[in-house]
Amino acid sequence: EVMLFYRHMSVEIQTRACGLLWVLSMEPKDRVYVVQSGGCDAILKAMSAYMENDALQVMALGALKVLSSSSHSKKAMDSKKTLSVVSDVMQKHVYNNPTIQSEGCVILGNLAVSDADQFVHTVSEKEISAVVNGILANPDELDVHEAACFTLMRLASSAANVELIRSNSTSRVSLEIAFEKNPDKVGNNILILLRRLKFDPPAIGER
Repeated sequence: EVMLFYRHMSVEIQTRACGLLWVLSMEPKDRVYVVQSGGCDAILKAMSAYMENDALQVMALGALKVLSSSSHSKKAMDSKKTLSVVSDVMQKHVYNNPTIQSEGCVILGNLAVSDADQFVHTVSEKEISAVVNGILANPDELDVHEAACFTLMRLASSAANVELIRSNSTSRVSLEIAFEKNPDKVGNNILILLRRLKFDPPAIGER
């Protein structure tokens, strides 16, 4: 309630509140209560209200990352809205904050898969672009590459998502860049991903 009341008055209050929700969410049994009490919605509204504030976004994404990792709290989250806001934040800070890119990728990957039956949901071009652009804008950031590969691997378990990734004009280039920069860390996953996407692996060595 405090976050909602001061939403357009104080970014500091919003940032601290997101940090507090992050701390509260560290206790697994409390995560679903954080979401059900409006915590996730308050975080998303704060993110939208202060889109350009790095500090707030890092705190907010930290909380969402924890909440999206639990099956119980994830069920109570508005996944579609969360995916949209997180993607917007990633695009806004694509060149100036690798932490936002890596945390955002993990959240997108978490929310794309239902824990109960491992069903992979179809995302939109917006989410795919956010992940791909994160790699392209941060060619030397291993954390971003690892998180992006984690998410793309999960998404590529769905035929619909495979088509979306393939249709992105820079997806292949981004994977080749990540492979060349960190072959020992993400190389194997990227080769598997390229096969799933029906991209030609030898193209990696031609760059």
